[in-house]
Amino acid sequence: MQVIETQLAVGAYALAAWFCLYLLIASLLRMWARTSHLPHAHRAHITESFVSGVQGAACAVVGLATVIACRNDVMGEKYPLAVHYSSIGTAYFIYDLWAMYRSHIARISTVNGIISTFVSYLKSDLLMVVHHMTIVFLLFPAVVYRSPMGHFFLGCFFCTELSTPFVNARVILSLLGLKNSKIYIVNGLLMMTVFAMCRVALFPIMYAVYLSQQTTAPSHIQALASIPMTCHLSCLLVLAPQLYWFGLMVKGALAVMKMDTSKVSKVD
Repeated sequence: MQVIETQLAVGAYALAAWFCLYLLIASLLRMWARTSHLPHAHRAHITESFVSGVQGAACAVVGLATVIACRNDVMGEKYPLAVHYSSIGTAYFIYDLWAMYRSHIARISTVNGIISTFVSYLKSDLLMVVHHMTIVFLLFPAVVYRSPMGHFFLGCFFCTELSTPFVNARVILSLLGLKNSKIYIVNGLLMMTVFAMCRVALFPIMYAVYLSQQTTAPSHIQALASIPMTCHLSCLLVLAPQLYWFGLMVKGALAVMKMDTSKVSKVD
């Protein structure tokens, strides 16, 4: 009971901190000359992206520390910081549902009532809402509190957030009118590389590390079968949207390359 109370307290303080950080960044953007003239929708999106980048960087640091601390015993080693950050991460995803709603209201031209606005928000951001709800109500409880495995795998899930700062930097640079700058191109390449490593390749790596240490099972198939089904389902639920988003990134990069090629051919 004391552990649950501690986690709830950490989550409550973290939730307040995420809201305060959002309001602070929003205020600074209104005062900054470069962004004060931007539409409210752009400033709201920049604010949301900045806070998301901060959470991604913090989560990745905790994830890397957890992976390093638990790498020698992926099935048994526990890392207290990972458990505490699970409450901080849960608080962030709850906050971010509100932040995305704020950005949606800023984007639409007219607000026709709370219910209709909320329905339009769900329609426009359904995948992200489902992603957030899955993490809050399924992934964190299953991996942190219900899984018999060590925290190595929790650290791996935290490491998926390593690409988040690059994704949000891309959004911020675009809204600041720097879409044609070199830093935007470099950030885009880093974003795709890190995303592929931390959100796609990480999943087979987790299984490979588990199989390398699972010596009691006579075969890999039996070793995989010994993993709780909730773990397999959690991996699939998290991996599915990552593959979708990575596909969008690749399509976007190919479209930019085609545009650049067509411009060069016209000049020639």
